Amino acid sequence: MAEKTKQAEAARGTKIVATIGARAEDPAHLRALLSAGVDVVRINSAHAKPGEILRRVALVRDLEKEMGRPVGVLLDLGGPKIRVGPVEEGTLEWKSGQKVEIVPGSVRGAEGRISVTYPALLKDVRAGDEIRINDGRLRIRIDAVSRASLSGTVLTGGKFRGGAGVNFPHSILSAPALTAKDKRDLEEGLQAGIDLVGLSFVRTAAHVRDLRKRMQHLPSHRRPWIVAKIERPEAVANLTEIAFEADVMMVARGDLGVEIGLSSVPRVQREIVAMGRRLATPVIVATQMLESMIENASPTRAEVSDVSFAVHDGADAVMLSGETAVGSYPVEAVRTMAEIARTAEIPSPDEAGGPAGPSGEDVATVIANAACLAADQIRADRVVVYTMSGWTARLVAKNSSTIPVIAFTPFEEVRRKMTIIRDVTSFVVPEVGSVEEIIQAGDAVLMRQPGLPGATIVEIAGVLNVEGAANSIRVRKLGEAPTARLPRRPARGRRGAGERARPEGPG
Repeated sequence: MAEKTKQAEAARGTKIVATIGARAEDPAHLRALLSAGVDVVRINSAHAKPGEILRRVALVRDLEKEMGRPVGVLLDLGGPKIRVGPVEEGTLEWKSGQKVEIVPGSVRGAEGRISVTYPALLKDVRAGDEIRINDGRLRIRIDAVSRASLSGTVLTGGKFRGGAGVNFPHSILSAPALTAKDKRDLEEGLQAGIDLVGLSFVRTAAHVRDLRKRMQHLPSHRRPWIVAKIERPEAVANLTEIAFEADVMMVARGDLGVEIGLSSVPRVQREIVAMGRRLATPVIVATQMLESMIENASPTRAEVSDVSFAVHDGADAVMLSGETAVGSYPVEAVRTMAEIARTAEIPSPDEAGGPAGPSGEDVATVIANAACLAADQIRADRVVVYTMSGWTARLVAKNSSTIPVIAFTPFEEVRRKMTIIRDVTSFVVPEVGSVEEIIQAGDAVLMRQPGLPGATIVEIAGVLNVEGAANSIRVRKLGEAPTARLPRRPARGRRGAGERARPEGPG
């Protein structure tokens, strides 16, 4: 038991996503971030110029080989970010109670009149709706809509600059989820070999499906996982459908807080994390997690609690933005995040995993649940899975918060995608033709890992390249022949534990 406690203190299951900026093109800087514990590198395409995505992904791949472990790359598409047009002298100040006018386009604003870069402004906004500017610091109630402009009253005044963000918490926006720049950035990202793609301002599951169609030409193992960013009230209302359709969800707390109100964000964050667990959809918690470390070498107590609660609730990953992209202490921020996560993960004695997955009728879900139940009851050291797409690993990882998962896949691209799943360590093994061969290939890797020879493992076994073959569970000591097998039961339909229950493909 003491040995297991030491392992728990040394290991970290929660993954760290870190945003990189221009200075990460210095290999020494990027190497320091990865060495500090970054699992997934985020590229914010809103600030990317042509060629930068290709160049930065190539740098990550070079260092990935040097580090000897997979590093995921998340390309975060900017989406239809709506902003204030240019204003005279760069800054305006509106007073509470002031009457103002807002027009679509990029007309230079002055005094009580500004423009907003949203062509459908007059169609989508109605009298009684509210518009918020500059991260919600300014609030304007719309009193009337004409053919040329919106007329409103300032509810909360303040200063703002041209280019400040604009939010519409009460309006149903018709803007497409992908802009022309997003499409160009996506093509460059796919050419570079990104592993995950963030879809901003998702409102319905249809937006996720549309993005998936744009990547359909790629083989399934090379197709990036879609990260649906939850930052609009419509996304919260359609959370179940979006969680089922997406591969990953992100709690994008910046815009989400402006849209639904700051006091509602913690509740919605917990709902999203819980939904991710039920549907085996990994969840990233993002925005201002260690914001003070942009300028300071240590975080605030509130920030430590924020990260800790996200980890304890079951988030798969926590994300750093400005802390690593432009902050003065990027490496310290990563180390701090890693230490907080490591401490928050140590389970209480009464904590245990439970069933997860989209449906008890799905064979993949049944197999994963049975394997985790067996692992909990015998106090196994590891759960071992073999997967073509990462789906089985996701199911198993969402079941248990106490037993680490080791995943084997024949594809390096799938291994990189699994860097976003909590408690999963992955390796590449060749495709083989029998259960015995794949177990031998996996054992050859496992026996080289410190502390694993002789460990008790629960293994979801099968042949990687055969549909529905991952349908038996084995319990054994690593290094010995299988000592127990849960017998195979007839499956309903053709879908097996090696196949995703959603339209993404096998395993």
